[in-house]
Amino acid sequence: MDEPEGAGPVTFAIVTPSRGLVHSRTVEAVMANLRHAPRKAFRGWYFTHDLPIPDCDERVAQRGLASGADALWFIEEDVIPPSVALAISLHMLDDFDIVAVDYPVGSIDQKWGCLVRDDEGDILWCGLGCTLIRREVFDRLDRPWFTSDWRYVKRGDQWKRVAVEPDAPRWGQQDIHFCMEARRAGFRIGQVGGLTAHHASVEAMGKPGENAGWHSVQLRTTIEKQWPGPE
Repeated sequence: MDEPEGAGPVTFAIVTPSRGLVHSRTVEAVMANLRHAPRKAFRGWYFTHDLPIPDCDERVAQRGLASGADALWFIEEDVIPPSVALAISLHMLDDFDIVAVDYPVGSIDQKWGCLVRDDEGDILWCGLGCTLIRREVFDRLDRPWFTSDWRYVKRGDQWKRVAVEPDAPRWGQQDIHFCMEARRAGFRIGQVGGLTAHHASVEAMGKPGENAGWHSVQLRTTIEKQWPGPE
């Protein structure tokens, strides 16, 4: 990465908004990425435990920023990044404020990507599964950064923000809200081209009280189309 004369590389912290479980493949993939990244720039790997979404996202971002890092690399507990994802994402911070690697979402057979573009091809939002974010984004956005108090619905060719009713279920969309607010503040979202992260899905848990057996985990590995967005 090109840096001003006398400056070191962009420092980064890894943040995993876990609700209490992290896949072993995720840990292995993160360690592989660290072997390709500037060692002196690493400020630590931070987790949350026993917190729901979106509280786990908010808390782990606080922990990562407290390290003093210039950027946070979000790796969700069930996403397996390619081994060069971090190194390439750091390099792309020369041109973008948020850099995402796409990964498949939905059921195993749907093969949707989580990254959504508008009709002009600009990225509207991405999931947080494998996403590098500059500190300046957090500094300029209002708190909470991550909230499920809003829904985004398509009206014509535009996505509109709609408040969730007080008694209505709140599920997800904290990543959509974050990206839409970042875009409104003038930040740019880029995609690491040519890479796809894998996304684990637990089909069945291993039986408690037995040494034999294992958790049944399937991997979503293929993207064939853009996620249509929330209904």
